[in-house]
Amino acid sequence: MPAADYSFTIEKGTAFVIAFEYRDDTNIPINITNWCARIRWIEDQPENPTVRTFVTNTSTTTYEFTIDPLLGKIILKIPASETAQYTFGSARYDFELQEPNDLYTGGGKKIFRILQGNVSLISRNVPGNDVFGCDTNNVQNDCGTCNQWV
Repeated sequence: MPAADYSFTIEKGTAFVIAFEYRDDTNIPINITNWCARIRWIEDQPENPTVRTFVTNTSTTTYEFTIDPLLGKIILKIPASETAQYTFGSARYDFELQEPNDLYTGGGKKIFRILQGNVSLISRNVPGNDVFGCDTNNVQNDCGTCNQWV
């Protein structure tokens, strides 16, 4: 079966989270215990087409890609500090799943390309790559003599 088409958008300088659920024809989650997932995209930049690869069971400063196997759920998280560095306008991606079992003895793992599509990047209205940061442990009370609610 060919990969389904699904496109999504990332907003530059914001945290990005996308979750996929792998289900059968009756909408029941497929148990993907010990499976791996990979998303690869190639950015549409004529001078320097960058390929980015995201592999499950990875947690770094640039992304986290995890599987909730009994729910058939795959979750990709990219922090705002990383998306702030993105410079592409669009990209094309493939999403693959790999079973833990060999196709046949010595034939390598079964790999399924389940999704493909486009990734669009929305730039900010105000230029710059600075990431919004807030120290919630250093809250200021500027109201002076505010009335206290009882």
